Amino acid sequence: MGSRKENHRFLEQGNQLSFPEARFGLTKKENVTPSPIKESKSESRSQQQVLNMLSALQQNFTSLLNVVTNRLSYDKTKEMAFDRLYKEMEELKQDQELQQLRPLYIDLILLIDRMNNIYNDQLDVGGQNPELIDILQTLSHEVLEILYRRGVELIVAPSNKFDPKIQQVVEVIPTNNPAEDNMVVHMIRHGFRYGDVVLRPEEVVIKKYNP
Repeated sequence: MGSRKENHRFLEQGNQLSFPEARFGLTKKENVTPSPIKESKSESRSQQQVLNMLSALQQNFTSLLNVVTNRLSYDKTKEMAFDRLYKEMEELKQDQELQQLRPLYIDLILLIDRMNNIYNDQLDVGGQNPELIDILQTLSHEVLEILYRRGVELIVAPSNKFDPKIQQVVEVIPTNNPAEDNMVVHMIRHGFRYGDVVLRPEEVVIKKYNP
């Protein structure tokens, strides 16, 4: 009984027994800090999500770029096709117009020739009728203007060398000078063209070399 009273007295004094914790496999509860490994895994997962998002954005951008490139290529091809179609239609329109109006153009060209002949005849006789000369000049210029507005133009040779594509020889003058071979020395009648089509070649006189 005496020992039990002593024990109670010991506890009342605020003393506590010291348990052999290590022997019974017990440890004191301590404050445990979060494991840095878990944080590292969380950061790695976030980085992977960001990388996946960037990869998806890059794929979407590449797809969008391909769509835009294909659309631009399609638009360019379509524009070229429309330009070619428009050009063909314009050429067809010009051909039809030329076939329909060619006789009229030729008649107007012949009218200019007749007026020029009368004009030259008046000059040869000394221009005795100046009023007639002025009228012929005015009418000739007006007819040329009408033809020009319809796309008919005078043929202008680029040089004094004979060009069989736009000129026709009506007279040949022999020459001993080889440098003068095929040289145009005189124009008899004007030539006319409608675009690339020669309505009438320019009639010329040329020199021909004879050794």
